[in-house]
Amino acid sequence: MRKLILARYVIREHIGPFVFAFFVITLFFLLNLLFRELSRILSKGLPWYVVLEFFLLNMAWIVALAVPMAMLTATLMAFGRFSADSEIAAMEANGISVWAIVRPALFASALLALALVWFNNNVLPDFNHRTRLLASDIARKRPTINIEPGVWYDDVPNFGLLVQELEDSANVTKARNLLLTDYTNREQSRNISARRGYIGLNHARSALVLTLFDGEMQEIDLKKPEEFRRIAFPRHVFTIEVDGLALNRSDSEYRGDREKSAAQMQTEATNNAQEIRDLRQRINTTLALSLLPSLEPAMPIPRDTTIARSLPVLRVQTLSALVALPSDSALSNEAKIKKAKANLFGDMLAQQRQLLNYLERDASMIGGLVRKNQALTVEIEKKYSIPVACIVFVLIGAPLGIMSRRGGLATGGGLSLIFFLLYWTFLVGGEDLADRQIISPFLAMWSANIVVGLAGLYFLWRATYERTTLNLAAMLKWLAREKNKKFSPGSMNNNG
Repeated sequence: MRKLILARYVIREHIGPFVFAFFVITLFFLLNLLFRELSRILSKGLPWYVVLEFFLLNMAWIVALAVPMAMLTATLMAFGRFSADSEIAAMEANGISVWAIVRPALFASALLALALVWFNNNVLPDFNHRTRLLASDIARKRPTINIEPGVWYDDVPNFGLLVQELEDSANVTKARNLLLTDYTNREQSRNISARRGYIGLNHARSALVLTLFDGEMQEIDLKKPEEFRRIAFPRHVFTIEVDGLALNRSDSEYRGDREKSAAQMQTEATNNAQEIRDLRQRINTTLALSLLPSLEPAMPIPRDTTIARSLPVLRVQTLSALVALPSDSALSNEAKIKKAKANLFGDMLAQQRQLLNYLERDASMIGGLVRKNQALTVEIEKKYSIPVACIVFVLIGAPLGIMSRRGGLATGGGLSLIFFLLYWTFLVGGEDLADRQIISPFLAMWSANIVVGLAGLYFLWRATYERTTLNLAAMLKWLAREKNKKFSPGSMNNNG
């Protein structure tokens, strides 16, 4: 019963800081995305619900990164408050060890890690796929029609428009003194003028719609300039189709590495590995057939054994096909030999070049498949290593919170920032090294968890048995002092 009460108390103390840290970190990522993408998206004239959809789809990868970070901050704040209020000492006085206090947080982080693994394999790939498609659709969309009074507008192909006065209302743009020039027919000059009109956009048809009043249409046949037509109209609707004005939503079966689950990527990697084996087997077979003499020649051996003995040892098939004696019996044996050698060596060179092209093609395909499998394996490992960071961050956060004896946001945030930088440096650097095939994907994605986890076990042991405190302010002062010593003029002269 006492263990259950302790577990509920420890987990309850984590909920508030976790929710707060999660929203702060999510807000930071969203603001970064907002400043980077909002101006480009708004310049396309997209409706508000498309903009909202774009940011909601990006929430998937933000959640996958924010959850482990929030877990570390919550652990630091919760155990820092326990230590600052002497609750850790009170629990130990009642026979409860530090490990027993940390155990409920580890259990909760393990459940959170399992939920994040499911999220990374079932939700995140689809959201990443839809985000990529929507981003490409937005990139293809033309910006909104931007008409200014008194400025000739010719951004629409085959049309020119001049408006003297514009007035924007709630649903439509009112215009006065319009002049429209139509260049669609190269053999005809067509101008349309109107005293007033409405300018609107038909997103369904991807068109600019002009409703003109009290106007006149003038047409001249360029082949017959003497023919002139002028038509007055009280009202005329003119529609100009504009490619890309509407947002055309696309669909695609193709998925990148980050748009697949671990099972899908594992299946693709297995198929690639089989293709690599087939290509290597084909290379070995090609080399064997090109170097070993054929035992069953396709053509008979030439009767002139003198020529055959004078040529190098080659495949019998190639030899019999190329050194056939010429029909001109006036040639001497020496001339026959020289001609046969020239024919044979020329064909040998062509065959070697063709063989080299085949081998280079297969080797290039193998290299591409190996790099693809390396990238796939990195993504597979990442789908599990980042969720496991929830457990690792509890291991490092609990003892550091106890040793710091402070549960405030400043302490938790400062320590979290240090380990965030350390963790993501390992993760990003490891991914780059793995993609360049310098280290294995497992080491690239799990080295951060291994290093931070071992450090967490060490600090947990110290917090349990040595109970030393961690003064963050003193650490920062020491780092600043060491930095000043390193870059002082005296130290620079000594190093020089």
